[in-house]
Amino acid sequence: MMTSSIRDNYFLWQLSPEHEAKIRYQEFGCEESQKTPLLFIHGYGGMIEHWDKNIPDFINTHKIYAIDLIGFGKSQKPNVRYSLELFAAQIEAFLYLKKLEKVIIVGHSMGAASALYYAHLRPKKVQALVLANPSGLYAGSMDGVTKIFFGLVGSPLIGEVLFGAFANPVGVSQSLLPTYYNQSMVDMNLINQFTRPLQDKGAIWSYLSPSRRPQDFTLDHLEKPCRFKGKAFLVWGAEDSALPPHKIIPEFQQLLPQAGAFIIPQASHCIHHDAYKAFNERLLRILETLV
Repeated sequence: MMTSSIRDNYFLWQLSPEHEAKIRYQEFGCEESQKTPLLFIHGYGGMIEHWDKNIPDFINTHKIYAIDLIGFGKSQKPNVRYSLELFAAQIEAFLYLKKLEKVIIVGHSMGAASALYYAHLRPKKVQALVLANPSGLYAGSMDGVTKIFFGLVGSPLIGEVLFGAFANPVGVSQSLLPTYYNQSMVDMNLINQFTRPLQDKGAIWSYLSPSRRPQDFTLDHLEKPCRFKGKAFLVWGAEDSALPPHKIIPEFQQLLPQAGAFIIPQASHCIHHDAYKAFNERLLRILETLV
């Protein structure tokens, strides 16, 4: 368990001539390790704490970094155009800040899509990708009702009303439960953790971005295969109904033909937290192959 004694660090990122944002990150683990550092990147609506059942298992062997993506967690939430491209630029800025020549990125969902986007742009900076239920490719898995809902959320007035209805513990609970197979994991601690950033100034801009401009959060335009030729691993929850592995894994293997795929039973979209013991075991085995 990650405790409250872990210190929050911040840096000021000048993301454009007009905009800057205060970005939160944390550091853990073994300063003396000769192994490539790990960088953990959360998914949509997430934050560093969503890795609290994963990071502690690796702090004795690796130097570890975790970031809150701009617009999420305790990072600032400016009114900018959010996209995978923006998140990839944030990864680049962070590696520059910490003078990291190479990292292994462990990403979940939108964070995994951002990691892949970055690895495509800067393949030499990434030793390996570990992508947990990545978003960004959908293989027609979004049904008609979901598409209509996203269209509604994308319309300014309705989107703001729905955001207001969602940005509270009840709304967050209803959103989190379908992403977990082991629904007892969705306790008040997790619900409050996901609710708090929704109260921040500007949260509406980042949280509504994927529904207002879904094209900014897809990987469809990347060349297949992509430019990243390093080791890649797809780790998927078998019960992910939103991104079913049998449909989505083949899509990702067109981008990353070298990627091994591991399907973990009794886990849904938030696999790293939902089935953290099995996920950590798989991550340990992956890291052992990267020596």
